[in-house]
Amino acid sequence: MDLAHLDYILRIAEERSITRAAERLFVTAPALNQQLQKLEGELGTPLFIRNRSDWQLTAAGEVYVQAAREILNIRKDACHRIGELASLAGRQYRVGLIPERGVNMFTAIYPEFHRRFPDVLLEPQECSVRTMQKLISRGELDLGLMTLTVSQKDDNVYHHMADEEIYLAVPAGHPLAGRGSREPEDAPDMGLESFREDPFIRIFQASTMHHLTEELFAQAGFVPRVLFSTSSNISKFRMVSAGVGCALLPAVFALPDRGIAYFRLPGHPRWEIHMCSRRGAWLGTALEGYLELCREYWLDGNKDGKFCIG
Repeated sequence: MDLAHLDYILRIAEERSITRAAERLFVTAPALNQQLQKLEGELGTPLFIRNRSDWQLTAAGEVYVQAAREILNIRKDACHRIGELASLAGRQYRVGLIPERGVNMFTAIYPEFHRRFPDVLLEPQECSVRTMQKLISRGELDLGLMTLTVSQKDDNVYHHMADEEIYLAVPAGHPLAGRGSREPEDAPDMGLESFREDPFIRIFQASTMHHLTEELFAQAGFVPRVLFSTSSNISKFRMVSAGVGCALLPAVFALPDRGIAYFRLPGHPRWEIHMCSRRGAWLGTALEGYLELCREYWLDGNKDGKFCIG
């Protein structure tokens, strides 16, 4: 089996277009199409349903793509092992970071990582959890920082870092704010149902936190009146501080603020913080070192991980 063919088919499957795949592979579309036809002739079955703008995998194509990813990942792991036997110099890894907090963690631990592994290059990439899961499964990311619930995990390997509580933040001018606390850790318990008439700032639907908050509102027995949705927890914090509405905030974004009163929800709901890697992947010395620094960062209570939100 020609390894180049594997890469060709994966690119066509990802782009759903032979033209776009050819551009990524730096070959001409006719040449790529010729290679595809040759492979399909050898296999005796088509791998794609050809539409003008959206190529879809056939059942045989699905099998081929899954096998191609596994083969290329085995090759990648073998190269990593052999390369590490020689030297770490010039090694490059790609690490995924969720927006906002991911950069915070990366900048906190990178200086020590660079001191330990001065010849290893880390390439950070910010993306959503679901995108990161797919990229890790494909072997296109080596590690990724994620926040999610148990039900949102896939077949990748999850290295537990910490559990993080979710707090209710309400404007200081709210009638019930006097019962709350400016310090999240000292906040009293209060059920969400007490705020059923209030507007909420929600996290956007693609976020893994959206599913968790949906469950919390369902348990409270109401659908919130959503003022607007945002992809940023920092924006949620600022809007609550400005008196616009209420919000559910992960602990790292729940900062003491004179414009906000905090409450803890009954049962103190939490989600999990993980580093994620592909199942079966060989991490090697450098990535194991990166994981160790991540564990230290979260084990230390993320003391330096709080955001400065002006």
